[in-house]
Amino acid sequence: MKYAKIKIITDIVLPYKFIGSTIRGALGWSLKKVVCINPSFKCEGCFAKDNCLYYDMYESDFTKFRLSLKLSGEVEFEVFLFEELCEKTPYLLSAIHKMFERGITKNNIKPSFLQIYLNDTLIYDGEFKQINNTCLQPPKITPKDKAFLKIITPIRIKEDNKFVREDIKLETILRSIHHRFLKLQNKEISKLPFTPKYEIANKNLSFNDFSRYSNRQKTKMKLGGVIGSINFSYIDGESFNLLKLGEIIGVGKQVTFGLGNIKIF
Repeated sequence: MKYAKIKIITDIVLPYKFIGSTIRGALGWSLKKVVCINPSFKCEGCFAKDNCLYYDMYESDFTKFRLSLKLSGEVEFEVFLFEELCEKTPYLLSAIHKMFERGITKNNIKPSFLQIYLNDTLIYDGEFKQINNTCLQPPKITPKDKAFLKIITPIRIKEDNKFVREDIKLETILRSIHHRFLKLQNKEISKLPFTPKYEIANKNLSFNDFSRYSNRQKTKMKLGGVIGSINFSYIDGESFNLLKLGEIIGVGKQVTFGLGNIKIF
C-alpha cells in the first residue's frame, strides 16, 4: 500500500470541538473548483468522473482518503490519500491553499498563520516549495509486548449489527483495520489471518455523540462513537502492527469526517 500524508497547521480555533464536517465540506468545495472541467459542474453522468479526484474523494462508493484530527477546535489536521490517489497530491495541495484563501465556515475565517507539510516535510510557509516524493510506504515497526492505545476521535463501528456504545473489543478494531486495508487494495474481504493475543491492564472508554446536517440528504447524520484508551500489559506483534497500520488508514466508519483516529504507543 502507498499513501501520502498532508498536514495543515493554522492559528484558527473554532468554537466547537469536532471540526471534521467543517473541514470536509470546505475542502470539497475548494477541490471541485480546482479540478472540475464539466461546464455543468455536476458529477452525475459526468464524462470525466473516471479520472476526477473530486469524484474519487466525495462521490465514489468507497473513497481512498481520510481526515485525521483532534477534538479541540484547533484547525490542525491531516489528510491521507491512498494508493492511486496519492499521485494526485498536487491537486489537493492547490485545493487546500484555495480553501484557506477563501476562508472556512460561513464567516469565511482566514488564518494569519498557515503551514502545510507533505510527508513531514514543510512545503508551504507563505509560498510553496518544491515537492519531491508524494507517496510513502507504511514503515516497518518493531512490536512491543506492552502497549497503550489512544482513541483520539470516536470509533463508529458495529458489533452484531449494532453500533458499539462503550466497551469496544480489540478484535472488532483489528477486523475493521484489516477489512479497510484490503478494500484500499481492491481485494476481497477476508477474516483476520491470525488470532489476537493480549492482556488488558485497564481501559477508560466512553461514548461521544456528534451530528452534522447533510445538505445532500436533507437530514442530520450521526457521527458518535467510542473514545478513550486501552492499556495492554501484553499484546502480540501482529495485533500491534495492525494497530500501527490503523494509525494511517483509520478505524470504523466516517473516517473521511475525521472519525476513527487512533495512536498506539
